[in-house]
Amino acid sequence: MHNLPCEEMRVFNFFDELKKSLKNEKFIDKYNIVLVSGKMLYAEGHTGICQLSSEVISFKYKGGIIVVEGKGLMLNELLETTLKITGEIKKVEAM
Repeated sequence: MHNLPCEEMRVFNFFDELKKSLKNEKFIDKYNIVLVSGKMLYAEGHTGICQLSSEVISFKYKGGIIVVEGKGLMLNELLETTLKITGEIKKVEAM
């Protein structure tokens, strides 16, 4: 366990650390997506849902649309700018 008071603990932000390593890349401010073993997709930066079915879920982001295709897809979490999709994810495409 940590012996530091809460105010001294730093929270690790995966996306922020990746962005630091990709300096001067223009694509890093549009969206962030993590796909875990083809079973779960977590996305930051969405601006709305376009299509929602068990085989296709698509959502808007600044500059385009992300299309997720698979089987048994479910939108498990939907917040203002983040979402989580689970199921058998076969394809993720930015358009």
